[in-house]
Amino acid sequence: MSRVLYLNGNIYTMDAQVPHAQAMAIDTGSGRILAVGSNDDVRRLGGQHAELVDLHGRTVVPGFIDAHIHLLATAYRWQRVDASACTSEEEVADLVRARAASTPAGQWIQGGHWDRNTWTQSNFPTRASLDAAAPEHPVALSSKDGHLLWVNSRALELAHINVETPDPSTGAILRDGSGEPTGILQEADATTLVFDVITPPDPQVSRQLLEEALAQLQRSGITTIHDIEGELSLNIFRQLRDEGKLGVRVQMIMPRQMLAQLPALGVNNAENDLLRVGGIKIFADGTLGSQTAAMLHSFEGSPGNRGILALPEQEMMDTVRVATEMDLMIAIHAIGDRAARVALNSIEHAQRSLLMKQDTTVPFKHLRYRLEHVQLIAPEDLKRMRRLGVIASIQPFHAVADRDIAERYWGKRHRHAYAYRTMHDMGIPLAMGSDAPVETFDPLNIIYAATIRRDPATKRPPWLPDQALSVVSALGGYTLGAAYAGAEEQRKGSLTVGKLGDAVVLRDDILRVEQEHISENGVQATILGGQLVYGSV
Repeated sequence: MSRVLYLNGNIYTMDAQVPHAQAMAIDTGSGRILAVGSNDDVRRLGGQHAELVDLHGRTVVPGFIDAHIHLLATAYRWQRVDASACTSEEEVADLVRARAASTPAGQWIQGGHWDRNTWTQSNFPTRASLDAAAPEHPVALSSKDGHLLWVNSRALELAHINVETPDPSTGAILRDGSGEPTGILQEADATTLVFDVITPPDPQVSRQLLEEALAQLQRSGITTIHDIEGELSLNIFRQLRDEGKLGVRVQMIMPRQMLAQLPALGVNNAENDLLRVGGIKIFADGTLGSQTAAMLHSFEGSPGNRGILALPEQEMMDTVRVATEMDLMIAIHAIGDRAARVALNSIEHAQRSLLMKQDTTVPFKHLRYRLEHVQLIAPEDLKRMRRLGVIASIQPFHAVADRDIAERYWGKRHRHAYAYRTMHDMGIPLAMGSDAPVETFDPLNIIYAATIRRDPATKRPPWLPDQALSVVSALGGYTLGAAYAGAEEQRKGSLTVGKLGDAVVLRDDILRVEQEHISENGVQATILGGQLVYGSV
């Protein structure tokens, strides 16, 4: 048995029974923690033939768990047109023009991350500017939040979208005064019309990009991700695992459309600590920036616009009930307060159905119901979240990135948005993540945003500072809270004997350094199952 003893550290275990330690021993064969305590205790319990690693007083915390990420989409972003810095439609068109000059005619130009809410004129862009920039190429550019697709005329032609194309039931094709599509598609039922005709990416290129993204995760101290993607990502992760090249633990959350296929995917077993399928993702609505979040009341300045419910309520109820009966985790994207209400209706309905079938008062204690984002929710529904045991899967960088559009589109309602402290104080479990590629996946930047309530790159005053989390609470959301959201709190999330030996070594003491400098606290090393996968100590 190969053992590594990490000595002379400042270890915050996130275990209430042994919150602080000087050393830990890990069996690298099983990847499990053998001992946690003082140097002497760990030396005695760890054995005489172990490898010794001196931490030199550095701070160690459990490995960060990103509870909401789209890793392959993040990797693709690095290769495609990136319009995140653009301040106008014309600037985006210039990027497309430059890419068209080096792309063979007829090939797709993809990319995006454009955000009209930051442009000098925030009108929706149109196909005309892309037609002028790339007349010989189909173009498809996703918005920053991924819920809008901006395309040119060539892309519309290939997707057979024209004046006669009906709007999908839970999406929209924006049109001009004569009914012609403008080039903006809203939500998945509309954007899929184009994505279905795009040439699939080369599998080898996808794998190479995903490997690069995994290395970036290791450099950031992330040891587990909940990846919200589909079968392509799962297949690449499976290949990397089988070749011993994964290096990050992955729990997949698959699209609801794959619900019936999940039992046959064959990646879950008792020995599999690297790759699992946890459950399904359901979209209840769109987003704030696209004004497609499903609202109880209209968006400010847009009478009658209450956003889009991405799934009929009865269909959502049926899906959640079936997934519950299959013992799967259910993660529901809910940004608007109406979406949160519909999602909770579905969860409550599923729990009641299961109670009636099983004749027990605690049939779903092991199940995990999650609301993803929870950006605006009615107070009475917060109470219901707590009663139903629903997890708030939050991405604190959204709060500081969205502050201006939240005030613009939600008016006075924004004061009740991104209510992380309120949820924490109510006892609603918090799991933290990034939603990359929408925002950064750097955990230290995200912890800064959660505790200071502003972007560390700006000097703006904190936004809604009464909703700031303590550093301990934010760290808990990124470790034990995220593990709980994945139903893995018995295996990871704290540095506890018997759990997986996943940890991150930081340059500074995260609980003692000035909060203003948390985001500058460099990751010195990342440990997976007791073995260094990044850095040195």
